[in-house]
Amino acid sequence: MMTEYLPALIWSLSAFACLFIAKRRALRITAIRAVLVTFLGPFAIPFVLAARPEVHG
Repeated sequence: MMTEYLPALIWSLSAFACLFIAKRRALRITAIRAVLVTFLGPFAIPFVLAARPEVHG
């Protein structure tokens, strides 16, 4: 019974992981990035890691 929900659980956890990584790397979370994370799911994590942090100052 739980196996039906496993893909949705993985997709949701990867979205939270992307948000956490983005905040730790000082990335601005835009609507485009949010949509990409939603559609790409676990495959979005490398894109978040490759994104350049914003430079303040």
